[in-house]
Amino acid sequence: MADVKTAVPDPREGLSPAPSARVTYSTETAIPRWKQIWRHSLTQMVLLSIQAFCGPAMSDAIAGLGGGGLATPQVSNIATALRYAMLACTCFMGGPIVNKLGIKWALVIGAMSFPIQGSAYYCNSKYGIQWYLILSGAIGGVGTGCWYVAEAGAVMTLAPSGARGKYLALWIVSRNLGQLVGGAINLSKNYEKGVSGGVTPDTYIAFMIIECMALPFAFMITPFERVIRSDGTRIVTAESLSTKQEFRQILKTTTSKLIALSSIWALWSFFYSGSWSTYLGTYFSVRARALSSLISPFFCIVGCFGLGFILDAKGLSQRRRAQIGLYTVVIVNVGVYIWSIIMQVKFNRNDPGAIDWNDGLYARSFLPYFFVQTTGPLSQSYMYWLLSSFATDAQANVRNGAAFRCIEAMGQAIAYGMNTQTKSNPLVGFCVTFGLLGAAVLPMVMLVNTTPDQIPADEIAAQQSRALGEKAGDIEVQSVRAGGENTGK
Repeated sequence: MADVKTAVPDPREGLSPAPSARVTYSTETAIPRWKQIWRHSLTQMVLLSIQAFCGPAMSDAIAGLGGGGLATPQVSNIATALRYAMLACTCFMGGPIVNKLGIKWALVIGAMSFPIQGSAYYCNSKYGIQWYLILSGAIGGVGTGCWYVAEAGAVMTLAPSGARGKYLALWIVSRNLGQLVGGAINLSKNYEKGVSGGVTPDTYIAFMIIECMALPFAFMITPFERVIRSDGTRIVTAESLSTKQEFRQILKTTTSKLIALSSIWALWSFFYSGSWSTYLGTYFSVRARALSSLISPFFCIVGCFGLGFILDAKGLSQRRRAQIGLYTVVIVNVGVYIWSIIMQVKFNRNDPGAIDWNDGLYARSFLPYFFVQTTGPLSQSYMYWLLSSFATDAQANVRNGAAFRCIEAMGQAIAYGMNTQTKSNPLVGFCVTFGLLGAAVLPMVMLVNTTPDQIPADEIAAQQSRALGEKAGDIEVQSVRAGGENTGK
């Protein structure tokens, strides 16, 4: 195991902590108050969540328009499939890249790429330029890949062990609030009944402005070793590895039991997005899509924080919380997929045309989409909580997050690519997604049943604390003895 960096505890803390304790630090006199607030884990999580809101959330908002708001969703699906293919390649190499660049600069590179997608949709909507839409998928995929790996490592590392569920809920909700804002923007510009085709070009200008706002917040991220967690603990970070050693870690990580057992879940976790984008673009009017994007995130807020409180429950062991979380996520997803398949079978028999919000069919055809916007984020929030339960240090979180994100992006690329072939029938996508969930359950049960009762990084921190405390105690005893000998002389 790599050496672990840690600071010497404040001498005023006295004896070393108990075996179950974590290393704590006093910062009241050493660091100015404003820096304590800036470096606080919650502040850093908020800064990261704002970036998620400005970048990936706006991307989801565009997807939530149905085919990117285009009259037909096929071109959008091609561009999005290419974007996730490039994202998967970047994520595969992301561990070494991000660990070398550092979290901050990887986030900066990613934030610079966010406005490319909005500008491409604007050019396509305004001037009919489709080649730029496809090119933006490739360019944006590389930049966003760097950001995704850094984000995954950060969200699994920043939170203290007792608040990981709620921290992850904050991040997931921020991503989904982007759909709310995107839906509001779109609805304000496309609320008239009878409008057909794509959304107005001005809609994408608003998206671009928000996407540009991520960059200054990326510059405000502080390195892991300076973060002060809300419970007073510091983040355990490993010694830097050479580039060659970092690339060796790719094979070790991707073939680990943790990634092998969670790989199908990773492939499935975002697979639904391609099918639902096609579903909205095919069966709903422009203003109905806008309303769907506006109201879908509301239940997600309740669901994600509800799961967060379950995962942070102090009265249960970490393994028991992992098991309850898994069963909760699987059961709600099964219900949504059965509903969506039934609805699509009905639509294949009788095409409903463009459903508007004042149609009688709107509620029951929209509700599956409404719930999948909660069950999908629940699946991702739970998985990152579970991965962080096995972490030995911050760099391990980055590598595990990169591997998971790589497989996740492959699933999205396949989903959108598949939807370019299935044209206007999302049934194949729904059935494949449901099948992937079924295939993922058994490996996940096997993984969850091996969840450690304490995060390995916390155990390492406690061991370091005891060692440093014992060393400080030996020095103090030696000083007392030396003082006594000098007095005797």
